[in-house]
Amino acid sequence: MRRFFPLGALPLLLALMVSAPVAALDVIYLVRHAEKVDDWPAARDLDAFRPLSPAGVARAEALADRLKGEGIAAAYTSRTTRTVATVEPLMKAGNCPTVMADDVTTRPEEMAGFLAGLRQKHAADRAVLIVGHANTIPELLVRLGAKPDCFQRLGITGQPGSLMTERYDGLWRVDLKKQGCEAIERSTLAAGR
Repeated sequence: MRRFFPLGALPLLLALMVSAPVAALDVIYLVRHAEKVDDWPAARDLDAFRPLSPAGVARAEALADRLKGEGIAAAYTSRTTRTVATVEPLMKAGNCPTVMADDVTTRPEEMAGFLAGLRQKHAADRAVLIVGHANTIPELLVRLGAKPDCFQRLGITGQPGSLMTERYDGLWRVDLKKQGCEAIERSTLAAGR
């Protein structure tokens, strides 16, 4: 048995469908891990375990203060002690319910898929945070719309394939409703409270 809607209801139904908000992730925040200790064994396989310095701990606390109330649904880090420790104060304050440590954010060939997956996984969320490294933050920003003409404003140096951010004080906010350089703002994240 077929059921039909009255033709008079069609415009109302279409208007409701068009005006209904589409769930979508609004913002991705990116930050380089906070300062790491200098006095650490030189063995490459031990570098992943390098902790934050006292200045790094202070900057991680400043990050937690800055992002409280921003609706961070999850943080994504690499599997290094310093990236996880950078998000720890935000998590302990109850402003980030989930932390995912996975090295996908460090592999350029997987970044596009990772970012697309974030948009799907967090379609109903306001914001997520990615804590990366000096060489991964610029690569992620490029995949989120950064172009060479805004690299200087965003604190990105180097050439494609070897892009870097040299300081620890950058916090990048990517508005996913915009495109290109217009979508990305860089602010300074002061250490200490």
